[in-house]
Amino acid sequence: MRLVKLVIISLIVLSVIITGISALFPSTVIVSRVVEVKATPTQIAYYVSDLNHWNAWMSDWKENTVAKLDNGVRIGTQTIRPMSKTDSAVVYEWIATGQRPYQVQFEWINLAGGVYAIHWSFEQHVKWYPWEKFQTLLNEKVLGAKMEIELANLREVLLNEAEK
Repeated sequence: MRLVKLVIISLIVLSVIITGISALFPSTVIVSRVVEVKATPTQIAYYVSDLNHWNAWMSDWKENTVAKLDNGVRIGTQTIRPMSKTDSAVVYEWIATGQRPYQVQFEWINLAGGVYAIHWSFEQHVKWYPWEKFQTLLNEKVLGAKMEIELANLREVLLNEAEK
């Protein structure tokens, strides 16, 4: 009986410690990357504002089947839906199975002489649950590396188009 009590009390204390540590993590996590490219706003908008053109630069589009939905696309275990669009930005809702939705934003800012900074960000709001908070620790490593690769692909596509 003492052993059972010890195990139960230990599990409760461990759960409280894990929850306490996870409470130190933020509930909103933003991962962002930027790339500079010489292009026009129209060219940038063409590739980032329309999901039909993501296959030119997004490697997942080349490796997986993309299913068109009424308002967006489904690729693998992810659903992407456009939320809003302006002359210099576009916002998507990006839902990956088993995770809270991300708000994904692309914005392009004129730096000088036709050079634009394309800023891509993933923002996720999580609840207080420890498993959700700990999952966000991977966002910077996993998403960040993937974003850098995809932005390099986008830069290459835009540079090739400018040379035409």
